[in-house]
Amino acid sequence: NSYVDIGAHEKSMSTYVFSQVLPEKLEDVNQIVGAGTFGECHLKQYLRLGIRVVEKKLVESDLKLLYDEAYYMQLFSHRCVPHLIGIQTQIKPYSLITEFLGHGVESMTVYRLLFDAVFSEQKSRMLLPNWFRVCYDIVDAVHYIHQKEYLHCDLKSNNVLVSNQKGYLVDFGKVCKVRNPRAKKYKTVYPHIAPEVLNGDPVSKASDVFSYGKILKIIGEQLRNKELLSMGDKTF
Repeated sequence: NSYVDIGAHEKSMSTYVFSQVLPEKLEDVNQIVGAGTFGECHLKQYLRLGIRVVEKKLVESDLKLLYDEAYYMQLFSHRCVPHLIGIQTQIKPYSLITEFLGHGVESMTVYRLLFDAVFSEQKSRMLLPNWFRVCYDIVDAVHYIHQKEYLHCDLKSNNVLVSNQKGYLVDFGKVCKVRNPRAKKYKTVYPHIAPEVLNGDPVSKASDVFSYGKILKIIGEQLRNKELLSMGDKTF
């Protein structure tokens, strides 16, 4: 592997160096494990290490977007954030390479685990204490990000992976600093976004907490659990 030094990103005190993953070292497993406005996540075999990884291909192939998300994944090094293996910038679309967390060849998000029949067997094995563990893992990761004075800005059930009955926070493409929050007025109402943010107010730690509460609510509703529903209500 070669390395990419992007210097002092955003006037950070640290210099971040990303491992450059060679495209020929990524063997296709012919499995898409996620998709969104950003592009697609493909399951690959990383030949250099002999492990399965996720290649997140950025549809815009914008180097700044790639470096930003890679930077945040390094900055938010936490037990509930997937490990960044490196970046791929030799061919377009550019991509992030992260550890694979899933079951077989499938990634399980909270949303898919709750609603996708493919994961009905895995869902049946999730006892209430396991779900509480996932909820704790999410808030632990969010708290860690907030302690560093950043906001996730896109907390939702599709951005939380479940692997070995533990929760992992993903998708750092909308992260911003607490002291430099983003604001825009939304034309579409997204249920996981706080009402004040939809109306054009800046994002905040409170709006992240609101979105976390929505995750608690959706889990609580599916499990018919009063404690989770009550905790979710208290975040609104």
